[in-house]
Amino acid sequence: MTPGTAQRADAVRNRRAILDAAGRLLLEHGDLSMTDLARTAGVTRPTLYRHFPDREHVLDALARDLGPLVVARLLETFEGLPLADALDRLAADVVDIARQHRELLDAGHRQLHELARLIVPGEPIARLLEERRTSGELRPLHDVDWLARCIRALCLTAIDDTRDADVVRAGCAWSQNPASTAVSDTEVPRSRSRRAVSTRRPTR
Repeated sequence: MTPGTAQRADAVRNRRAILDAAGRLLLEHGDLSMTDLARTAGVTRPTLYRHFPDREHVLDALARDLGPLVVARLLETFEGLPLADALDRLAADVVDIARQHRELLDAGHRQLHELARLIVPGEPIARLLEERRTSGELRPLHDVDWLARCIRALCLTAIDDTRDADVVRAGCAWSQNPASTAVSDTEVPRSRSRRAVSTRRPTR
């Protein structure tokens, strides 16, 4: 191993040690300081500041590390379930994830919607909604990007709700929500549409 390679490997280990220590401090104390973080991670303060200039950069790095795990879990929810059931499951998973990482959500300097963009950039659920539209489970007229943004907004509302987790899950259950008709209703049957047209009296 060359000196340069060894230095890079040390840098990777130190960064991982710092983030692991930050996660432990948040879990145990609900907050962290740079002094406590350096001590817990077993690195010097100069080493810590080389990686992260301040506490906010540490929290952002934790959020970015969390992102791929969150996206994978939430997208997996959609596999093999009808859309309404998948959205119910998505809501429950979002509530659970928020409870598991409440310390990070509360300690951060960012607004919730900013932090959510950091953790889950873009609208990854839009691709899955497009697949549902192609299969006929969604109406062709639905704008999947708009629906994805609506689902994100509902998820953020659930995350921000500090009531008991079971209450929040029940409140955002898609199958019990009147708004679910926006995506789950089927098209009006053709025969009914023709009847409606044929029985309308012409205007004079």
